[in-house]
Amino acid sequence: MKEVLQDCSGRDSIRPNLQQPGDVQLEQKNQEIHACQCPPNVLLHLEAFDFIFLQPVGHLANYFDSVFCNLRNNGLLCLTSSDISVQFTRTANVIRRYCHAQVTKTDYMREMAVRVIIGSAVRSASRCNKGLEILLTACVEDNFLIVMRVHRGPQHADQSLDQVQPQLYCQICEERCFLPSGLTPVENPYRVLSCSCHEKFPGRTAVVLGPMWSGSIFNLAFISNLLNPADDLPKLSDQLRKVLESIKEEALCSKSDVSETDGRDHSRGGEEPDPKRSKLCNTPHPATAHPPFYINIHKKKFKDIVIPKMRKVLGFLRSEGFRASRTHFDPNSVRTSANLTQFHDVLLKYCKKNQKE
Repeated sequence: MKEVLQDCSGRDSIRPNLQQPGDVQLEQKNQEIHACQCPPNVLLHLEAFDFIFLQPVGHLANYFDSVFCNLRNNGLLCLTSSDISVQFTRTANVIRRYCHAQVTKTDYMREMAVRVIIGSAVRSASRCNKGLEILLTACVEDNFLIVMRVHRGPQHADQSLDQVQPQLYCQICEERCFLPSGLTPVENPYRVLSCSCHEKFPGRTAVVLGPMWSGSIFNLAFISNLLNPADDLPKLSDQLRKVLESIKEEALCSKSDVSETDGRDHSRGGEEPDPKRSKLCNTPHPATAHPPFYINIHKKKFKDIVIPKMRKVLGFLRSEGFRASRTHFDPNSVRTSANLTQFHDVLLKYCKKNQKE
């Protein structure tokens, strides 16, 4: 194994690397890059790390065991990969081999791919008695970035494992929900879904996907700390700043003044809600779980409804007490705590009806 030392002038000097595991690495200057000509798994076992940015050529799951074995307590791990659509739609058998999860093509494929990768990382970290805290998830076009913090201890590992759950997905209306954890199986899993497709259509209408991460994929404090010094960075691109602001709004996933648990009708006779009441709430209730997945309002075929603009759809949902926001995963989608049936009912209440010819 050799180490390549490259300076800013492009000249390389190669010398044998006689480092033993646990030895301190050579000091790296500001204008130097240390590159090691060895497999990443071997390099990760040479010493303990506080920060790892992993962008491998192969699949991410090949390096999880080496990463979590040598990542210190409170260390940061950044995972990035590309070609989400190809990996999770055309090669589902490869995902089953590497991540031990079942996937299928859905409207929320990008977020499902991120949650499957996180679930695989959590299971690998738990074998090292470590748990994960998800700080940031960003997806631009077909590339994603996941930032997570490692917490050492069996208690953290068990808490993280509890949030890796299978998902029940209806193939007719695309309703979905996470199946409850436990040793006993669910007697009638179709009751967990809010739709009635199983009663209307013959055969098995739902499939089990995952297991995948069911917890939050954003940390509002971490994202705010990223945006605070953004004004002092002149080289920060406008596109990156816009993505971070969109992620922050999604992390808030605001709700209106109406409580989610209140089932009463607070609307005002079919009138459009006041946009002033539908503004973002900067202090969401901490006990309320972040709503998973999103709804694409353009791909959903609501034949009896004229879909309004995104701003009005968000206002309608918030006026009914549901949390709602845009999502950076898809510009034509809404992240909301309402299920598909409730989402359809809200649109029926406020939106114009299609005129039947």
